[in-house]
Amino acid sequence: MTFLRGPGTISVEVMVSRGVASSVAVKANRPQGLTRIFVGRRPEEAPALARQLFSLCGFSQSVASRLAILNAADLPMGQGERVAAAAGLHAERIFETLRALILHWPSPLPSELAATVGRCLREALATSQAIIAQASTGKINPQNLASPVDRLCSVAKAMGISDPGDMPSSGSACAAMLQDIDNDRVFAGRTPDGLTVEDDPEVIARLIDEPEYINLPHLPDRVVETGAWARRLACGAAASSHLAQRFLSRIDDVSYCLEKLKALAGTGEYDWATLACGAPTTRAGGYGAVECARGRLYHQVEIGNNGKLSAYRILAPTEWNFHPAGPFVETLLRSRIGSGDSAARSVCRLALLFDPCVAIEVGIRGAAHA
Repeated sequence: MTFLRGPGTISVEVMVSRGVASSVAVKANRPQGLTRIFVGRRPEEAPALARQLFSLCGFSQSVASRLAILNAADLPMGQGERVAAAAGLHAERIFETLRALILHWPSPLPSELAATVGRCLREALATSQAIIAQASTGKINPQNLASPVDRLCSVAKAMGISDPGDMPSSGSACAAMLQDIDNDRVFAGRTPDGLTVEDDPEVIARLIDEPEYINLPHLPDRVVETGAWARRLACGAAASSHLAQRFLSRIDDVSYCLEKLKALAGTGEYDWATLACGAPTTRAGGYGAVECARGRLYHQVEIGNNGKLSAYRILAPTEWNFHPAGPFVETLLRSRIGSGDSAARSVCRLALLFDPCVAIEVGIRGAAHA
C-alpha cells in the first residue's frame, strides 16, 4: 500500500505478532545531496531556488532560506517583509493542511461531500496562491487581504471548520472524517514532546557539527515531535480516540491560522515569534526556522570568503516525526493493529495524521515469517 506521493519515499515495515505491532522499521529513500545545488551560488539566489526545488510548502522553504541568508549577514528582516511573510506563511499552512486531508483521506466520503471538498480545495489553492503571490513581492497591504481571507474562511466553513476549539459542524466533510476515526482505539494517546524555539541553539549546533544529523535528528533522552499535534495539543484533548485528537489538532491549526490572517487584515497585527525566527551561527553563517504545515523547518547557511554559499543545510519536519526511534514509531509500536489490509490501513491512517511530505510505503509481516 502506497500513501502520499512525493519526491522519495519512507518505507515502514511492521512485524505483527498476534495482531500487535511487535517491531517497526522505518527507512527513508529520499534524494541525497539536494542541498549541494546551493553551494557556490550567490546568497540572494537561495530563497528563490529553495521555492523552486520543493513542491510542498515552497513559500515556507523560501522564507526559512531568506532568514538564514539575512542572519548570516547579521541583517534583520524588515517590518514590511515580515508582515508579507506572515500572511504567506499562514495562507500556505492552511492550504497544505487541507490538501493533505482532502486528497489522502483513506476512506471515501459520500459523493455529495466529495464534490464539496473538491470545490473547496480548488478555491483554497487559488486563494492561498493569490495571498502568497502578494507576499512574495516582500510587501503587502493588509487591507488587500480582507477579500481572500473571507474566501478562505468560507472554504473552511463549507468543510465544517469554524472557530478554534470548536468541533466540526454536523453534516460536513470534516464531521464525516472525524466520525470515521472517532471510535478507532487502535492507538494509545501520547503527550508530544514538542520541538520549540528553545531547542533551536542545540539543533543548529548539532546540524552544523554532525554530518548525519540532517537525516537522523535527535535530542538526548527525548522523542521529539513537530507539527499541529505538538503545537495545538489541548484542542484535540477531548476527543475519544488518539487519531481523532490528531485530526482535531489539524483542523484547529487551520482555524488558528485563519484567525491570525483576519487579525492581520483587520488591524495589521501579527505574531512573528510563533511563525519564524533565526540567528547568526558560526563560520559566517545563519539559520532560519519556520513553523510550516508539517512542523518546524530549518535552513542553515554559511558564506565563504568569496561571498558565495559555502555550505547549505535543510532539516525538514519529516525527519523528526518519522525518525526510526521517533514519535510515529513510538505510537505504532505495541499497538493492536490486526493483520493484512486492515493493519496497513491503520498504519496509513496514523501516517496521514503525522503528515509526511513524501510517500509512505507500508509492509506488514507476520512474526512467523521473520
